[in-house]
Amino acid sequence: MHTVDINKWKLIRSADGSEYSCTVPFDTLSVLQDAGVIPDPYYGDNESRVQWVGKEDWILTAEFELDKASLHNSQIFLELNRIDTFSDVFLNNQKIGSTENMFMKYRLDLSTAVSVGRNILQIRLTSPVRTALNQMKKLPYPIPHQEYPIQAMGRNLIRKVQCHAGWDWGPCLMVSGIYEPVKLCTAELERIEAVHHDTLCVNQADNRWKLIVTTEIYCKEAGCTSLRIECAGEVSERQIDLDPGLQQIKSELEIDNPKLWWPAGYGQQPLYDLLVTTSNDTSCQHIGFRTIEVLTEPDERGIGMVFRVNGKNVFAKGANWIPPDALPARHSQPHYEELLESARQANMNMIRVWGGGQYEYDFFYEICDRKGLMVWQDFMFACALYPSTPDFLKNVQHEAEYQIKRLKHHPSIALWCGNNEDIGALNWFKESRKNRDRYIIDYDRLNEGVLSRAVKTIDPQRKWWSSSPSAGEGDYSDCWHDDSKGDMHYWSVWHEGKPFEAYHEVTPRFCSEFGFQSFPSIEGIHKYAPLDQHNITSPVMEHHQKNDRGNSIIISTISRYFRFPESFEEILYLSRVQQAMAIKTAVEYWRSRRPICMGTLYWQLNDNWPVASWSSIEHDGR
Repeated sequence: MHTVDINKWKLIRSADGSEYSCTVPFDTLSVLQDAGVIPDPYYGDNESRVQWVGKEDWILTAEFELDKASLHNSQIFLELNRIDTFSDVFLNNQKIGSTENMFMKYRLDLSTAVSVGRNILQIRLTSPVRTALNQMKKLPYPIPHQEYPIQAMGRNLIRKVQCHAGWDWGPCLMVSGIYEPVKLCTAELERIEAVHHDTLCVNQADNRWKLIVTTEIYCKEAGCTSLRIECAGEVSERQIDLDPGLQQIKSELEIDNPKLWWPAGYGQQPLYDLLVTTSNDTSCQHIGFRTIEVLTEPDERGIGMVFRVNGKNVFAKGANWIPPDALPARHSQPHYEELLESARQANMNMIRVWGGGQYEYDFFYEICDRKGLMVWQDFMFACALYPSTPDFLKNVQHEAEYQIKRLKHHPSIALWCGNNEDIGALNWFKESRKNRDRYIIDYDRLNEGVLSRAVKTIDPQRKWWSSSPSAGEGDYSDCWHDDSKGDMHYWSVWHEGKPFEAYHEVTPRFCSEFGFQSFPSIEGIHKYAPLDQHNITSPVMEHHQKNDRGNSIIISTISRYFRFPESFEEILYLSRVQQAMAIKTAVEYWRSRRPICMGTLYWQLNDNWPVASWSSIEHDGR
């Protein structure tokens, strides 16, 4: 298959026709800031001044050349990955497709619209804010979500990064854009649509493994191709007859005595190339050999939660991960590398990809594979109720199947989790408290129906965990205050104002969220607040505190443990000292309680803008 990146674009505001040049990756706010049209959304209270951008429609245009020889290929298509979110796509004024899910890869057939020579590609982006509001109007009954100081409503009705709509540590910046290269692709006959595999340990004593590779091939017309699978010096090769459409071909290799992949601190992380080649396409993945189990057996205390790798129980040490910038155009591999290396150097061995963010870029998981950071992978649902209409469920089904196939080859992926706190959300809203059965049915159709079925069908070797926190499938009990089973989110020290010593009153089986806020450093404050705002109750400082009780909790806790500081900088400093004290108190005690407790993931590793938050690493990396 031959590919060409379409990199140069123009962004056009539909309302007035104003144009701005951009290159992939880009988002609407970053382009407008670079052009001087809007101020820095992170400075002062500028977040409020740029809300209009997400309410507008935008048009992207680009051109490409195609020679006569290319038209003889049986497949000519456009590959769109990480397009955010709603669009209609036109080539030479002919509609070739639409997008509605940021978490999907789209491959759009160009054959009926493409021509020799100059071609004009146009992507008409529809406002995510208006789309969500229109979806709300169509609902037969309310489907609420948690709301924050600046909030885009209806975010739970659209398949877009949920925290783009605002969170209690993040801004409401409803961007649109494209965050991975747009590719013009041609293939003579077939293309490899997906490659995923299972590794089975056939004989543990002899370290013999079976590698089962599933190759998904798409072609428009019948034909024949070769299929070669190569890994760890072993090869499988044969000819395949192809029918029109998508087909799955399974191949097996026997792998003797591979080096095993281990989490950081338990061993090395050897990776092997899995090379899949057809007559016209190729795929290369880096894979690891290891067994991973999540033991959730009943015991005298309740239900434990233990990650077991290669037969050895692992105490999970780590943190929760959010998107590292609210503006996706600013996501970069070096930034990811720096954050994850910081986690490794802090002796972490697990990162939880939180369900209000995004399925991360390929390079995120590749870095985790190399560094031995196990990944607790949420599906992207958080702090809300969700619809169970046929269209929504079908959309999510495609998303889940695509993401599982995309990610399952990574040895770092340790668990699939349905959502963040959606079981708890059943009790948060007056609508669901009054009619609990209706919303439980919605929840089950989405979570235990679509998501669970996708995991168990495509990746049955990994544990399906219905929600975080939870005690597993079919259990809807309170895992915020009950430390006897499953994973716990322990927030009593922060949200309920309990002293740090309260961490000694519980022993979670696995604590996947807990934390304490602090203010940024003075260097971080300079990023968004002028000197006349250097007071924690100033308008700008309060704008960069998204938790409605955040400042009062920080100050009252300083009063509990310290003499009250005299200066602004001393308040900032002591807030970070007491944050460290909180985490230290919890982690040291819970680790001393192993094997009852077998994991601590604090909230949160990183920030997505400069803000007062629970993160241990500020937005600028400090």
